[in-house]
Amino acid sequence: MKQKLGFMALMVLAFLLAAVPGYSASTGELERKIDLLADEVDDLKSRGIGAGTSDHNRVSVHGYGEMHFNRTTQERGSTQIDNHRFVIGVHALLTDWIHLNAEIDFEHAAQELEFEFGYLDFLLSPGLNARAGVMLAPVGLLNEFHEPNLFWTSERPLLQSRMIPTTWSAGGAGLFGTPMEGVNYRLYAMNSLQSITKDSTANGGGSGGNGGSGDSFGTNGIRGGRKQVNEAVADDWSVFARVEFTKLFPGLQVGFSLVNGDTTHNIISADGNMTLLEADIQYRWNWFDMNASIVNTDIDDAGAMNTFCAAGGAVDDCAGGIASNNFGYNVQAGVHLPQLMGWKTSHDIVPHFMFERVRTQDEMPAGTDPDKSKNRNAVYTFGVAYLPIPEVALKVDHTHTMLQDNTSTDQFNMAIAYMY
Repeated sequence: MKQKLGFMALMVLAFLLAAVPGYSASTGELERKIDLLADEVDDLKSRGIGAGTSDHNRVSVHGYGEMHFNRTTQERGSTQIDNHRFVIGVHALLTDWIHLNAEIDFEHAAQELEFEFGYLDFLLSPGLNARAGVMLAPVGLLNEFHEPNLFWTSERPLLQSRMIPTTWSAGGAGLFGTPMEGVNYRLYAMNSLQSITKDSTANGGGSGGNGGSGDSFGTNGIRGGRKQVNEAVADDWSVFARVEFTKLFPGLQVGFSLVNGDTTHNIISADGNMTLLEADIQYRWNWFDMNASIVNTDIDDAGAMNTFCAAGGAVDDCAGGIASNNFGYNVQAGVHLPQLMGWKTSHDIVPHFMFERVRTQDEMPAGTDPDKSKNRNAVYTFGVAYLPIPEVALKVDHTHTMLQDNTSTDQFNMAIAYMY
């Protein structure tokens, strides 16, 4: 029966296309027919006919990818092209109330492999559901929803790369839901970031776990504390919480995120407790679109961690330069040009501008000087994104960065992005 309904929908589409020549159809008539077909598809989906929903097709595949071209104008030999990522994702209905979601990320022309996430959703009620596995940290606008068609710049904003180390995933379990219309929440317990690391060769090849050595907190903020969930050290756990309000005002969404937990994983006696607070806003009014985020991260025991890193030798492999406070914000605005100009088209062209301040060493513990070349006092990005369809984006932009040491850099960027 379901196959027959799908076949009937295709027959209706073929009849409409054959019955009325394209050159004689008015724009209004075509739009009306498209709306009718969309209603038919929605009706079929509501009755369980579609990818990942029917008894005969309970697994669907999706994904995204992007290629970047970057040129730093102040340096020779600094032009690069990189197929940054190609992601394959799977959604499977194990039962009507247990779903599996997973993504694998092939980075830099498939030379690096990352397990982005893989978790089970247990759907109990709209207001209370459970989730367990490797999950994306519910922090900010981009970490959970970072497909390249969902932001306008060629590269991810610096704030969402340094202050919120997108993509940030960890292992654990938690709750999520929509307890009332316009209110969404996530509350997880997952393994903490790792602020300091030990040299794997000094510990029998990595007794702290395969993910327990390598990068750490440092001049680039907390980004180095991310670890693949590959026996990552998990002596310390953090609370991750996020709430979003989507019905306060038409076109407005406001969100708040919190992360708190120790980060040294018993490598030293100091705990290195980290508290990250984040707030964000998105607003769309007709052709005008904007978003903004602010992040503040306090790190206890930064002095003790820098002392440990400075000891050097075979017992540590951490970067040093850990700040006691990181602070940053960004503001971005764009104009949906076809809507502003009244063009009758499904294409979208978005000129945009973004300002960022990202200070990964905003405050330092006593005895440690900041690396002023790492604090971005002002980052200006302007460009345009062209979306012929929502699943494809062609981007070009320019970034001017002013550093705390009174130097500056310029970078020209282009990107091809897609979802499927």
